[in-house]
Amino acid sequence: MLASASRRPANPLYKVYGLSVSRTSSVPCKAELKHLVTGALQRPISLYASASQRWPLPVAFVTCLLKGSASDVVTQKVVEGKDEVDAKRNFAFAAFSGSYLGCGQHYVYNVLFTRLFGVGQNFATAFKKVAADGLVHVPLVCHPLLFMMEDTVLRGGPIEGLARYSNEWLDIMKPYWSIWTFLHLFNFMVTPPELRIGLIACMSFLWLIILSLLSHKSYEAGQCKSSQDAP
Repeated sequence: MLASASRRPANPLYKVYGLSVSRTSSVPCKAELKHLVTGALQRPISLYASASQRWPLPVAFVTCLLKGSASDVVTQKVVEGKDEVDAKRNFAFAAFSGSYLGCGQHYVYNVLFTRLFGVGQNFATAFKKVAADGLVHVPLVCHPLLFMMEDTVLRGGPIEGLARYSNEWLDIMKPYWSIWTFLHLFNFMVTPPELRIGLIACMSFLWLIILSLLSHKSYEAGQCKSSQDAP
């Protein structure tokens, strides 16, 4: 009676991940727990990689849209201490994040850079891609498009955005170079192509908080001045 009462049914998860439970205990050993956690993490990563291979642009768009919106909310609520989120600003930043940081960068990193520099994941090839990204792609294409899109939604239009970027570009590129140079080296040397945008999305959440703060600095200053001048 006591023996049968002490035997509890095994957790179904143990069967899924190939774990075993001893007759005297329903608690798996440390190695089995590690295997359980590893198996639980591998499945969503595998599903994401499979979806990225099958639908690269939609997956990249949704990933970066959500990331961009969330990072701007953190910037507004936590860093800037706002009581309410500026919905227009959040929309502009999320739209840019989804459209260009997702779809655009998928083409740049996985298609264009591969055609220009090859498919090798050695240091020399990765270095060329990192140099092209930090000296050409981001300062001359990516960030100008961000300022143009933001000012189209929030201010006077894309030309005004380019004028603003010409005055602020170095303040944004300095932290970009310091954060992304080594991360992109790792990404181009180690990460499979179908996971590169996903890894960038995970690693760049902090960067987008910084980018949101820097790119909206003059906008927020204008908003503050307008509220103070209002009767």
